[in-house]
Amino acid sequence: MWIFIALGSSLFYGFANVLDNFLTNRLFKSIWTLVFFGLCIDVLLLPVVFFIAPPSLPPLSMVPFIVLVGFLEIFYLFPYYKALQTDDTSVVSSLFSLGRIFIPIFAFFIIGEVVRPEQYFGFFLIIVSSSFLTLKDVRHLKLNRSFFYMILVSVILALDTVIYKYILDQVSWSTTFTFVILSSWGFSLCFLLIPKIRKDIFKHFKEAKHTFKYLGLEEIMALTGNAGGVYVLSLVPITLARGLGAFTPFIVLFYGAVMQKFFPKFFHENIERGNVLKKIFLFGVTLVGVFLIVQNGGTS
Repeated sequence: MWIFIALGSSLFYGFANVLDNFLTNRLFKSIWTLVFFGLCIDVLLLPVVFFIAPPSLPPLSMVPFIVLVGFLEIFYLFPYYKALQTDDTSVVSSLFSLGRIFIPIFAFFIIGEVVRPEQYFGFFLIIVSSSFLTLKDVRHLKLNRSFFYMILVSVILALDTVIYKYILDQVSWSTTFTFVILSSWGFSLCFLLIPKIRKDIFKHFKEAKHTFKYLGLEEIMALTGNAGGVYVLSLVPITLARGLGAFTPFIVLFYGAVMQKFFPKFFHENIERGNVLKKIFLFGVTLVGVFLIVQNGGTS
C-alpha cells in the first residue's frame, strides 16, 4: 500500500516541480514573496488533513524539533528556486537525488545507521551523473550553478528528513505534518517585517486573480505529495521512503515536454533528441545509485 502512496507522491511532486519553474521564472520576481503566499495557501488547505487524520497537540519535548523542521522547510526553498532559474526543471528534480547521499550520513550520526560499501558506490554514481547533468562546458569542466544550489538543498533536506523521522517515531504523521506547516508559516510571517519583501507581497495581493490560480494549483500538488511522503516516512525506513523519489525526474521530463508542447510561452524544458537521451541515461545512472543506497540501507 505504501509503495503506491510513495509513487503517487512522486507524480504530484513532479507536476509541482514543473509549476514551480513557471512561478519563479514568470510570475514572482521575489522568491520570498512566492514562499510567503505558498505557505498561506498551505495553511488554508490544512483542514483537508484534519478530515483524513485529525492531529493532536504534540508533546513539549518534540516542539523544538518541529520548529527546526519548519525552519528548514522554508530555508531550502531559496536555493531550490534559484536552481530552477538556472537549469531545466527535470535536471533540478534529478539533483534532489544528491540528498540520498547525505541522508545515510546524517542517519549514521543521529540514528546510528551503518553505511555499507555498496552505498558508497551508489554515492559515487549519483555524484557523477549529477555532475554530467549540469556540466556546461566539457572542455573546462564548468558546472552549472544549479549543481551547487542543489548541493545546499540536499544537505538541508537530508537533515530535515532525519529529524522528521525522529519526530515521526514518537508523534503521528498528521500531527507532525500539521505543526511543521504551521511552524513554517509562522516563520514566513517574519517576511512582513522586511520592507522590500512586504512591499512586494502587497503588490501581488493586487494581482491575485492572475497569479493565485497557478500558485493554488501548485500548492495543492505539492501539499498532496508532501503529505503522502510524510505518511510513508512514518511507516518505513528513511532510505526506502525517499528512494522511490528517484523516479520523479522521469515524471518531470514527461510533464515538461508535454506542457512545453502545448504552452511553449510558459514552460521551458530542453527537449531536443540528444538532450533528452542524455537526461534519460543519466537519470538511469542516478536511479541505479539510489537503488544501491536504498537496497543496503536500513534506517528505521
